[in-house]
Amino acid sequence: MKKLKDLLTNRNSYIDKPLVEALETSSDKPPVKLIEHCNSLNNSYKKQNYTTVAILIRGVLDYVPTIFGFANTAQVYSELSGKKTFKDALRQLDQASRNLADDGLHSPARKDETLKVSKLTVDNLQGNLAIVLAETAQQLRTKDLRDEGNAKLAEQRAVKPKRQKSQLETFEDYIVTKNWTEQEIDGDTVWICESDNLYQIYKRGDYDEFSEPWTKVYPDSNGSGKYSVDLVYNGTIIKRFTFIYCDGGRISVVMPELYVAPEFRMPNKDMDDKTDHREYFWEKDSLKYKLMKLIGSFYIYNTPEGVAKQSDITIK
Repeated sequence: MKKLKDLLTNRNSYIDKPLVEALETSSDKPPVKLIEHCNSLNNSYKKQNYTTVAILIRGVLDYVPTIFGFANTAQVYSELSGKKTFKDALRQLDQASRNLADDGLHSPARKDETLKVSKLTVDNLQGNLAIVLAETAQQLRTKDLRDEGNAKLAEQRAVKPKRQKSQLETFEDYIVTKNWTEQEIDGDTVWICESDNLYQIYKRGDYDEFSEPWTKVYPDSNGSGKYSVDLVYNGTIIKRFTFIYCDGGRISVVMPELYVAPEFRMPNKDMDDKTDHREYFWEKDSLKYKLMKLIGSFYIYNTPEGVAKQSDITIK
């Protein structure tokens, strides 16, 4: 097989012809669907349908694992021995393309919408895809493991499922493990779960004014505001939290709960109006508290407990 650099010399198509030919001649039973994906990638790229390119790349990544004897993409780059360059390319391509493809596949229609996937975006995926395809052709030529991979896939599907946790429960499990990768995507800070890339945390840029007594105890007493953090599964928002930044943005914490004793909830002329009867608190076992520990910022106070002490927030 020609070296990869030789396969990347012609930039008139997304997948170079010698690489497609390598797949066509890799086995007496060639990977016909993969070859069709490659041809479709070239046609879509030529027509400047870049969102379609991203979606087709996801199709490629869902197709190749059984060729290497595994049931899914994550198993290939996590469990395959050796082949570090290939595994790194596969992992990077998997993480980068999933968000782009999900936007094209799962975003509902809106009156005001833009195409998020550009030529530059898909061009940045081209090198890693070429590495993956070249190694796939080599694997088919030297050690075709499609039978073993499909057997593992069938075994995985045949396992009697236990009661499935809700997506929110699964989110909480992943948040506690803290196995996340932080990225910048289209102006949003995004944390992607390394155990399952469909689970993502989005820090939105919907900043707005916010100020309460507990935010004013820092040197920059007026430097506070709020923004949204979304737990997203497969492109769908599962739950939204309000985060508060204080001290000019050096501190970022989840909105605390507010408790007011019943006797102080209604106006009463006999009560001292100057007394603040509000209690702010976080529940230590709550999902929002665990999320704050994962993505929050606590500046010199180091921990949520340090911020709570400074802001007179109770932790229960």
